[in-house]
Amino acid sequence: MRHSEKTIYIATVLWLKGHTVSMVSYWCGLRLKQVAGIIDRTEYNNRSAMTLQERQEALDLYREARFGPDGRAADEGALDKIDWVALPLEQDQERRRGTGLRSRSHSRY
Repeated sequence: MRHSEKTIYIATVLWLKGHTVSMVSYWCGLRLKQVAGIIDRTEYNNRSAMTLQERQEALDLYREARFGPDGRAADEGALDKIDWVALPLEQDQERRRGTGLRSRSHSRY
């Protein structure tokens, strides 16, 4: 199944922001493995190797590209209320090798 650009955009933004796969899957209405698959296909799949500043710069680029030429948001307004600030990662949010999934911690509500 191919996910919509909207879903990919939301998942990538929330991942860069610092949310867990569990939280991203909740926001997107997808299963954990579906979100892990989306993230694995992005250039940001190894988020723990990025500095906080690098993640913030990537978030800023996504924010700048949020609205298309027609003035419509790529996320259709789903991210209207987020603060677009990268959160520091905690130790348990590092990538788990071999599972395709990240931490299931819900500490970022």
